[in-house]
This record gives sequence, C-alpha cells and structure tokens, in this order.
Amino acid sequence: MSSYETMSIMTLDTLLDPRYKTVGFCSQSNAQAAVKRLTGECATVIRIQEQQNTPSTSSATSQPQLEATVASSSTTPSTGEGLWDLLDSHVVETRRVRNATADATVEVQRYLSDPIIPRTEDPLRFWASQKNVYPHLYHLALEFLCTPASSVPCERIFSKAGEVVTKKRNQLNPSTVEKILFLNKN
Repeated sequence: MSSYETMSIMTLDTLLDPRYKTVGFCSQSNAQAAVKRLTGECATVIRIQEQQNTPSTSSATSQPQLEATVASSSTTPSTGEGLWDLLDSHVVETRRVRNATADATVEVQRYLSDPIIPRTEDPLRFWASQKNVYPHLYHLALEFLCTPASSVPCERIFSKAGEVVTKKRNQLNPSTVEKILFLNKN
C-alpha cells in the first residue's frame, strides 16, 4: 500500500478527492510530501495564469510593475542603468514567484482544513460548486481526477477474437463467437 503513497499522480488524486484528502494516507510523512507536491503544482498553475494575464492587463499597472517603473526612473548614473534594470527585473520576478508560492500554500491549506465530504458524494460535483473558492485547485482537480480514455479493453477483445476465429474455425456462427469471447473475458 505504501508504494501507492509515493506515486505522484496517486498522491495528488488522493489529496484532490474531497472525500479523502490526507486521511487516505497510511503514512503521515507521505501525506506531508504529497501536500508539498500539491502546493508546488498549484503554484505552477498560478504562475502560468499570471503570465497569461500579464499582457492583457496593460492598462492596470500592478504593484511590482509600478515599483520597477519607479526604480528605473530614479536618478542613476547613465553608466549603470542596464545593471539596475536587470536587478529591478530580478526583484520583480522574485516577488512574483514568492507570491505565487504563498498564494498556493494558502489555497491548499484552506482546502485541507475544510471538512471531508461523505464518501457517497461525487467529487467532481464538489469541485464544480467550489471552483470560485479554490480556482487553482479546481484546475488541478479537473486534470488529475478525470479518468483518461483507454482503448485497451477493446483491443484485448479484438485480439482474442483473432485467436478464436482462425482459418480452421472461420465457419463459426457470429453468436457462437460472441459467446466464446464473453466466456473468455468474464
């Protein structure tokens, strides 16, 4: 069981399922590591959304942009302006990263402190109702809680049908082939 607790996708699935959260872990250290991983994923989502929103919000100047503008317009010697601009841009980027991490930590901790929903409730409906409360975790829940489509079972049946209907058995009735495949796969 503990091997599942260290798989990245499994741990994020468990945490993002509001029926289990950290209760689904046998080991508290694995739960804490999963919370750190979820916080990192959430911070990444926040950074991506900030980058996507930055060009479109040119009319509203954010606080870091304002500080960078004030810092670059202050009186500095003309020989070192490139260095100061580089330093100012580095400070602005560092603040953005710290803010994303802090925002992610707050959102994850708020979510984890909420009560666990009953096991019979649908986790996707929970996330649909809470998408405005936890917008970044909602995005991650849609990514990690949805089952990926797979054609493996269908391919296995076709493969087995190829083994059943051979050159020597090509005169089998289609209903007989269906019954043989049904008995073989169930």
